[in-house]
Amino acid sequence: MGWKAFLAMGAQKVSDEELSKRAALVKPGHCSVLVYTSGTTGQPKAVMLSHDTICAEAKSVMASLGASSGFGEVEEQERVLSYLPLSHVAGKMLDMVAPVTMTATCPGWGTVYYARNYDLKAGTIKDRLCVARPTIFLGVPLVWEKIADKLRAIGAETTGIKKDIATWAKGLGLQHAKDCLLGGAGRYPVGYGLANTLVLTNVKAALGLDQCKVAITGAAPIRVDTLEYFASLGLSILEVYGMSETCAASTVSTFQAHAWGSVGFELPGIEVKVFKVDVGGGGKKIECAKAPGLESTDEEFQGEICMRGRTVMMGYLANPDLGPEHVAEIEQKTAEAVDSEGWMHSGDKGMITVAGLTKITGRYKEIIIGEGGENIAPVPIEDHVKGQCDGIMEVMMVGDKRKYNVAIITLKAVGANGEVPGTDALEAGAKRLNPEVSTISAALDDKMWIDTVTAAITSANNNGKICSNNSFKIQKFTILPNNFSEEMGELTPTKKLKRKEVERIYAVMIEKMYASKDTYVRYSA
Repeated sequence: MGWKAFLAMGAQKVSDEELSKRAALVKPGHCSVLVYTSGTTGQPKAVMLSHDTICAEAKSVMASLGASSGFGEVEEQERVLSYLPLSHVAGKMLDMVAPVTMTATCPGWGTVYYARNYDLKAGTIKDRLCVARPTIFLGVPLVWEKIADKLRAIGAETTGIKKDIATWAKGLGLQHAKDCLLGGAGRYPVGYGLANTLVLTNVKAALGLDQCKVAITGAAPIRVDTLEYFASLGLSILEVYGMSETCAASTVSTFQAHAWGSVGFELPGIEVKVFKVDVGGGGKKIECAKAPGLESTDEEFQGEICMRGRTVMMGYLANPDLGPEHVAEIEQKTAEAVDSEGWMHSGDKGMITVAGLTKITGRYKEIIIGEGGENIAPVPIEDHVKGQCDGIMEVMMVGDKRKYNVAIITLKAVGANGEVPGTDALEAGAKRLNPEVSTISAALDDKMWIDTVTAAITSANNNGKICSNNSFKIQKFTILPNNFSEEMGELTPTKKLKRKEVERIYAVMIEKMYASKDTYVRYSA
């Protein structure tokens, strides 16, 4: 339906009596909306969410974030910038449901600003932020990381006393942010007020986030060093966790209780537990013991994260026109997702600490099972490699049922924004690594680049917390001449990595790595 047709529907005169009849036909348990899963491991599925589910989710999130940040709690305008796909649950809830809910139930009122459909692709989302000045903003990790890259590039060109002042201010900002983590006292270091006035407030204003009460990230894992970077600028990003099937968030971090590397605490009215699933067959579940802290790596504390409550979906929608086999398949997928006790099985591996913090440690469908049967969670290893080299955009490990692991590396490049693969020209940290190398194609043969990536991988391999033995280590790597993107089918609309598709696309190159005796295997089509 187009915009004009939508307005024409609103122009039709309908009597109050007719509206009352229609409203009376709507029941809390009826399907309200369809949202679509991201499709990381297959075709997206249509998730049915009831009116009751949406109301329960909106009430729970507003109660948690409102009390934490003051969002919607005072009689003033709250602003949202809509730029995420509305067919996905994050955009649906934040851009459509939240403003209506807040206006109806809170002292404040909501206004939605709409980004242009090309903003992410063109890299102009910051311009829209500066116009909207949102008071709440949800950025998927890729968006936050691209903003950080641009800021780091500006910082790298700053010299003299300006650089000294910026470094001093960010140091105080990070010091304060660390003391605001769970267990801290929230103290302001000496000089923070001046640093905030001279530097931090101005940086946030330049981003259009100076009036942002709540900055959120979700939909995919975010690196801790990205959270630390924004914290040094006086912007605390809160992690949330959930699924399309649970109407978005099931856990949230708040300003009063958050820890980097955790997705926070379960929302009011929602149960979140971690189970060892199908123990002894027959689908039996055993709840995992609580981990002593976020740094725990013992498998005893880890299992599948499951959620239960009013926010769980009705089920996946089947299309009868596609025949009985399709309907049976969708019914089976619903039964696999939500068990007989009402627990929604996320497919995510994680743990819950004795303090109640939830941590994601991997995704079961992403787990690499080595030739020796080891279960290897790739994300912590990949994130460590990226954290060691600012020029790396993505790392994807491959090694399922193989003797060892290899890695596919992409570099930061101009125009690579997740929507499109970008150009050959290096950008941000990649541009600074070796000033004499300005393109990806040149970096493929550059000794400094190869040595730097090798060192980043070696650092990960030598970290006993993430690589407990040789089967976890990356033995070989290649650097792609392009970036992953939605356009080329490697990323979902919410910028999640489609690992199986990447393996399919680059199958020939993967086999070349396994056949080679070298650690670095140059890409060739």
